[in-house]
Amino acid sequence: MMNDFKKISIIGLGLIGGSIALALKNSGFKGQIIGRDLNSDNIKVAKELQVVDIFADSIKESVEHADLIIIATPLRYYESIFKEMSTHIKGDTIITDVGSVKGYVHKLANTYLPANTKFIGGHPMAGSEKSGISASNPYMFENAYYFLTLDKQDVLSEELDKLKKVIEAIGAYPVVTSLQKHDKIVARISHTPHLMAVILANLLDFDKNISYIPYVGGGFRDTTRIASGNPDMWRDIFLSNKEELISSIESCEILIKEFKDLLVKDDSRTMDELLRKAKLIRESIPKHRKDSMPQVFEVFIGVEDKPGMLGDLTRLLGEQKINIKDIEILHAREDEQGAIKIGFKNKEEQMKAYTVFKNANYHLTFIREENESANNE
Repeated sequence: MMNDFKKISIIGLGLIGGSIALALKNSGFKGQIIGRDLNSDNIKVAKELQVVDIFADSIKESVEHADLIIIATPLRYYESIFKEMSTHIKGDTIITDVGSVKGYVHKLANTYLPANTKFIGGHPMAGSEKSGISASNPYMFENAYYFLTLDKQDVLSEELDKLKKVIEAIGAYPVVTSLQKHDKIVARISHTPHLMAVILANLLDFDKNISYIPYVGGGFRDTTRIASGNPDMWRDIFLSNKEELISSIESCEILIKEFKDLLVKDDSRTMDELLRKAKLIRESIPKHRKDSMPQVFEVFIGVEDKPGMLGDLTRLLGEQKINIKDIEILHAREDEQGAIKIGFKNKEEQMKAYTVFKNANYHLTFIREENESANNE
């Protein structure tokens, strides 16, 4: 990888673009990284973090000498970027992107880029609940799947091998597939779950006669966590992959109607079969894969409600230099053990915190294991 590319251009210095730049530097890449962004705040932070080596003032300046171009902007900017870059790219330059829909992106590339352009679609299955370059992370892509897509007529084996080396260098697993298969997969495992989380969150506001939010527990919070994603970004994703998403919605409609019919008929036997089937499928999903909204590692502490208790817990963590990512007093605890939930960045800090609390005689300290929440519902 170090010899294949001398100049890599990243258009869009947000969370993903910034993380790719940092991961490239962390991997030992010795060439130049050219950055382009319209957001002055992103540029300011990028300069402070030394994310890129050169800041381009135009699309022309960012692509004309690049060996590899990575488009890392929201989907709604792709059309104008492709149009503007089309007359400035070198004939041997490889172009890729990070968008979560590939059919739409390949269509734009085929429409606006020269016929001999070496375009390979890309989609890292990683991200964060935060946005912007200030949240970028050189380890964002460690052990994450990274889709690469080609049109059926494309024959870019040499270029594909070069791009796979870059992806492996930043810690990810390249997965080569057709753009049609990619869009079908992400519609089922990413876009539809996000839509379901949105619908469930909005369900709390559907009946205006009852206030549900004060009683929400861990199960609902976990199920709707991804609804906190960027609304503008997800609107673009839904519209760009609408055919596959509509197909997935239709499948959901069939499954919901089937379950409704079981309730009407009091068919407990078939209902039991469906619940057990879902449990088996859920438990077969590999653990510890990177998510677009990364996991928070949590510790639950059962404590008496009295002044200074929360301060004592945070003091103990501060003395051990353990950083808190999230903290919450749990009022609805139908599936949680403990009155206080504290979240940490990784498993190591979670276990350190757990040990600290136990050693400080907080005996009602728990870590929720995989599947435990579902079993306690």
